Amino acid sequence: MNSQNSENGRITNLNQVMEHIDIPLLGEELKSLIKEALVKCSKDTYRKGTKLIPEFLTFFVIVITLRRDLSYPAVLDWLLCNIRWITCSLPKKLISDGAISHARQRLGTDVFSEIFKSMAPKEKELPKDFYNMTSVAFDGTNLTMPDSEQNEEEFGTPSGGRGKGGFPQLRSVALLVLSLGTIIDFDYAKYRGKGTGERSMMNKILNRITYSGLLLLLDAGLYSFDLLLFCQNNKIKALTKLSNSVKAVKIPGQNFTDGSYLAFVSKKIKDPERKNKFTTIMITVRIIEYQIPGFRVARLITNILDSNISARTLALHYHKRWDIELAFDEIKTHQCATLKGQSPTILRSKKPELIKQELYAIYIAYNVVRKLIQQATKETIKTVREMSFLDSLQCIIDAIPNMISADKNLCHKQYLYLMDMLSECVIDRPKRNRINP
Repeated sequence: MNSQNSENGRITNLNQVMEHIDIPLLGEELKSLIKEALVKCSKDTYRKGTKLIPEFLTFFVIVITLRRDLSYPAVLDWLLCNIRWITCSLPKKLISDGAISHARQRLGTDVFSEIFKSMAPKEKELPKDFYNMTSVAFDGTNLTMPDSEQNEEEFGTPSGGRGKGGFPQLRSVALLVLSLGTIIDFDYAKYRGKGTGERSMMNKILNRITYSGLLLLLDAGLYSFDLLLFCQNNKIKALTKLSNSVKAVKIPGQNFTDGSYLAFVSKKIKDPERKNKFTTIMITVRIIEYQIPGFRVARLITNILDSNISARTLALHYHKRWDIELAFDEIKTHQCATLKGQSPTILRSKKPELIKQELYAIYIAYNVVRKLIQQATKETIKTVREMSFLDSLQCIIDAIPNMISADKNLCHKQYLYLMDMLSECVIDRPKRNRINP
């Protein structure tokens, strides 16, 4: 790796790769965010002078979540394949076996946590997509990992009527901005145990929220009285499906012309001023009932009491919540896709600390792809929801080795071409509506 620099400013070693990642290859500010996170976590001087310097290693961990189909050495070969054949100087084996995993352990998780937090959009960057509110959606998913003893001990393995599952799993809950397709926060926990439920993780995220003007769209399983109380106290709007087991007492004479009506939900809590006494808290809500032909009547509950926003408008908007399900599908089916002969798990690491690191890197990489899609649609009339994540991901994967090996003038031209390519990655058929007319 001590070969001479070739002409035209091309790269001939790993230390020079990060110098070329100051272009908008994986997000305009990604390189600066990596540097800042390394300094903040006191990892900026870690492994200085080695092949896997901190900046490159951090970038590499993010990139491997885009190529789940390749082993670590194969990802490195793919990343540097153009440099190899332009310079004709890099050895076949760039790093010793196990060097990447060892370096990842020393790097830790905090750096990636800082990068993810720093990538979150500012409040002024959140689009107001619904009556001056920003629609966000909560939901959870499970992610599989290799069945090492350490992973199983840390995260647990599901079991059922047929016995123990094949792989350990972790639970993760994410908060998605619907109009951007960006995940702005997430939490994770082991598969089972106290505090590992989706509601518990959602509450942790809610307590970290600093944005105002949000509209939460939630599945029925995430509804709770405490959630409504939190939203009321923090001036957050919520719209969620209500299960049949929840009682909402209709308020007589408080019907809307669109058929929805006011009701109240209540809960008894301990009175802080009277020992062994309880007091009842009531919250006024709006109930919307609708029925899709062939299905049971569904109920929506919301603290949006404005009669100018019709029940039909709210019901139609609620079904955009499905976009977070699509986001999980994009991550698990496309971004983390594997090929035959590899462990068919979403996560690839065999140690719990590396699992956590990889989870952050997956969400960072997903947001980077989504941000590039946002940039590509700025000069068009297309919206983010019309764009194909799979096609966009493939364009970005094709571009990465070429943009790393190019000189800066060509690299900028390639970036503009990438934006043109991404702007044409439109879904080839309309998304199936989650409604029945």
